[in-house]
Amino acid sequence: MKTVKTVLASVVLLALVSISAFAGSGAKVIAVVNKADWCPTCQNNGERAMGAFMENNKDMAIQFVTNDLTNDETKAKSAVELKKLGLDKVIEPYNGTGVAYFFNSETKKLTFLII
Repeated sequence: MKTVKTVLASVVLLALVSISAFAGSGAKVIAVVNKADWCPTCQNNGERAMGAFMENNKDMAIQFVTNDLTNDETKAKSAVELKKLGLDKVIEPYNGTGVAYFFNSETKKLTFLII
């Protein structure tokens, strides 16, 4: 299990370095983190993943938004924030929990995802 966690942490850090290089070229990235209180992956990895994301986002090139899929009420609250960012329609097919989706803030196209 420890090996799996180490591999996961390495993938997250590699992805963030790649995204930071992309963002450093003038583009901005919006990361939508899908979570749910009932999701075992979210429960086991959520805090550690967000810690790694924030630690490697000191230049604030990546804007994070949580898409809480726990229940209808949390989905509605998340939808409001996603709409402000212009991602409400784009995120619809991406409804897996325990996943972070990275979108180009200008084109709203998916550029990367971390499972």
